[in-house]
Amino acid sequence: MMANPDKCAFCGVAATQKCGGCRNVVYCGKEHQVMHWKKGHKAQCKCYEVSINNTLGRHLRATRDIKKGEIFLREKPFIYGPKVASAPICLGCHRLLPAPVPPQTNFYKCTRCSWPMCGPQCESSSMHIDECELMAVRKFNAKIDYDPTKEQIRKKESAYCAILPLRCILLQNKSPELFDRFANLEDHLSERINTPLYKILSANLLTFIKTVMGFSEWSDDDVLRIAARLDTNAFEVRQTATAQKLRAIYLNAAMISHDCVSNARHTFDEQMQILFIAKQNIAKGEVIATSYTQPLKCTPMRRQHIQEAKCFECTCARCKDPEELGTFAGAILCSRCKVGKIISTDPLDNGAVWKCQLCPHEIPAKQINLGNNAILKEIETLNKKSPNALEEFIHRYRDTLHEKNTHVLQVKYALTQLYGNLPGFLIREMNDAAVKRKMELCQELLEVAEVLDGGWSIFRGNLLLDLQQALVEQIKREHAKGLLTAENVSEKVEEVMELLKEAVEILKLEPDMQDLLKERTQQLATELDMKCLL
Repeated sequence: MMANPDKCAFCGVAATQKCGGCRNVVYCGKEHQVMHWKKGHKAQCKCYEVSINNTLGRHLRATRDIKKGEIFLREKPFIYGPKVASAPICLGCHRLLPAPVPPQTNFYKCTRCSWPMCGPQCESSSMHIDECELMAVRKFNAKIDYDPTKEQIRKKESAYCAILPLRCILLQNKSPELFDRFANLEDHLSERINTPLYKILSANLLTFIKTVMGFSEWSDDDVLRIAARLDTNAFEVRQTATAQKLRAIYLNAAMISHDCVSNARHTFDEQMQILFIAKQNIAKGEVIATSYTQPLKCTPMRRQHIQEAKCFECTCARCKDPEELGTFAGAILCSRCKVGKIISTDPLDNGAVWKCQLCPHEIPAKQINLGNNAILKEIETLNKKSPNALEEFIHRYRDTLHEKNTHVLQVKYALTQLYGNLPGFLIREMNDAAVKRKMELCQELLEVAEVLDGGWSIFRGNLLLDLQQALVEQIKREHAKGLLTAENVSEKVEEVMELLKEAVEILKLEPDMQDLLKERTQQLATELDMKCLL
């Protein structure tokens, strides 16, 4: 490393050792780096800064180059609690409540407020104790009971919608400074206030907070503004190992903006910390963006979802492009000329006419939207455990939908998950044509992923795993038939190992993927060790 004229952030002498996190300060040695970290650099060590402009509002920009795969943000939840509608969970540890063990016929109930809990140990949880004390004083008793007739599909209880807003209000009394940080988040209440959800909230949440809990000094708007901040900024947190499904606020992560083709993604660790990972190299000064929607959805669907969920209209490069970056994910085939693709004349105008690229044929936007909704309903009725049903859907619409149309892409992705993993279609049970079909689907979708969800995305990681699985099977079969030389096998095995290696790198931080990654790695090692492929 070249000499750096900067001075050690701790002692002030000339130094060359850069902080590996922010790379904005230098040290004369590791000892002073550790001391400076404890002194306060830990809170300042970031590779991003908050910027603001008229298009994105507040957002994060990289203050240094961030490498693909790097965890550039790790943050504990600021506040968390149940989702707006939730199956019965414990308000202490937030685990999904199991069915009562006979002779018990109902959930354990908190002795003070009657909310379902895991047991006595969770009644005194720091998460629950303040709200419990208030509800006890106000003589409120929750009325959520176990229903054995709905054990297979737990009923979602709307009463949980009040818990997290109540925790935010209690935070103001307990720590006004912390509440002010929460209050600084965007709420979009003016856009939400007349929606059906907020009309219901106006009746239920306001009554609970102001009348039942006694916060009569709070205005209606102030209470609803808390709910709106949660809806705008909260992340859904799924902890499979502990059966937790929550929503949480992360103050720094909430600043990350949206782009339909993002350069970052997030996951959660076992402590509910949110981890943001660079999907691709992010240059210094570049906007850091994640995606609030699914990459395979076409522009009208993505923009509608974002508008409804986050209350803004996306104007990213993909949304502006009628061809959706060359994928034509929203296109249908022209019924007149039979060759051209019908696309929107202005994707940022929901009412703009759709027109064929090659002939004068036009279709109103309303008709396109009705058609998309009808196809979505048709897909919902398909047997999701039948590859044949999904293949028939693709065949049925071959002359109507572009091969990379959103509906076709989503059905193709579902097929990659079924082939090789479904009883009757396990990889060893599939015929050669089915194995080849799985590989072709994976390769086609990987090309789409490179454009719409580029870099180390979960989408790409899953496709690589499925392609690797099919490729191993194909190698074994072709080798058994004498179609491959030892040299050919060696080359293909190297390809398989590279696919698996990249998939592991992409998915190694995803808690739900650990068992599958271990299984696939062991399977490949076994195949090689037993010389099944060589």
